Amino acid sequence: MADALEVMEMRFRQMAADNGTSHEMFLMVTEKFDAASEAGSIFIRGGDCGQVLDHYRKIVAANAERLSAGR
Repeated sequence: MADALEVMEMRFRQMAADNGTSHEMFLMVTEKFDAASEAGSIFIRGGDCGQVLDHYRKIVAANAERLSAGR
């Protein structure tokens, strides 16, 4: 949860400083839909909440790395 909040903070700081690209803003919205869809797929395949959280952690870690590189 803390990692997700950190990524949100990075994105909001970019927007506030007018440094956020339209591509990043598009990603911010579309990745939520993609992640929710994948979570549903995990459950349909018999997965559990732990697998969904692992999936989200990978997404958040990738976002944090990408956003940190752009600082």
